[in-house]
Amino acid sequence: MAIKTPAENLIILPRDVLSHIKNASAEELKALVYFFAEPESSVADAARELGLTVSQAEAAIAFWRGAAVFSESEGKKKKIASDTAVYRNYDSETITDALINQADFAMLNEFVCERLAKSVLTKNDLSSLFYLYDYARIPAPVICGIAEDCCANGKANMQYIFKTAISLYEQGIDTYEKLEAYLTRKAEINSNVGKLRKLFGMGARALTSKEKKTFDQWFGEWAFKFDVVELAYEKTVDATGKVSISYMNTILRRWYDSGFATVEDINTGDSSRKAGTDSSLDGSDEFIEAALSRGFDDLFGDNK
Repeated sequence: MAIKTPAENLIILPRDVLSHIKNASAEELKALVYFFAEPESSVADAARELGLTVSQAEAAIAFWRGAAVFSESEGKKKKIASDTAVYRNYDSETITDALINQADFAMLNEFVCERLAKSVLTKNDLSSLFYLYDYARIPAPVICGIAEDCCANGKANMQYIFKTAISLYEQGIDTYEKLEAYLTRKAEINSNVGKLRKLFGMGARALTSKEKKTFDQWFGEWAFKFDVVELAYEKTVDATGKVSISYMNTILRRWYDSGFATVEDINTGDSSRKAGTDSSLDGSDEFIEAALSRGFDDLFGDNK
């Protein structure tokens, strides 16, 4: 069968693809053709253009990476117009048609109006909302959940909702289940930071940027429970007689690097040390004393 196509419009696929086609799903075949046609595109672009979720697009890319057809650079995520000066601006006719003929978007509009305590959204607000729904293809329940959370935290404006939705979308949060998991984790971190503030006697003052970054690392990236951080606090105060966030950070970093995730892990490390199996385990008081004797600078100052 001969297909006459102008050379500049050809999509050339490697011959190795033939041995994998029979095992490829419809989503994977779509992604294959799309990325060979648009090699500079991102996962977000593919999801939007192919009518897939970000998760589906990523899974399709993973299939072709596993087949050694795509390299690691294919489908790398890029930011998608979170700058309000760049994003697509819809005309009133398009938005009105969507409100009349697209039930999900009409529901989304009503939900956001209610959360923002507005009878109607402005033209710019509607354009931002329709961008999330139509162009970014973020599911309506996800946008509703994000709007709910933003408003509950005193950020009841469309610009903040818009930027938050784009940021979470770029992190791969494209289903309501993923959003629920993210919000649950976020609430846990905030609760732990609140307990830590009380433990430190910080009062109502705002955290410094360094403090916030450090606490987010302890409870977020390193995923420590509060009792582990509290133990690091107790060891630091016992050794120095004061609160020192940098000393705590050093202890927690060593625990994290050693794979200690719980107080039980740390206590087991102490027991092993005392039994003579490992004199360098990070739960040890000797480690703390050695750290202090080296005179670490306190990154944030001493908190009395």
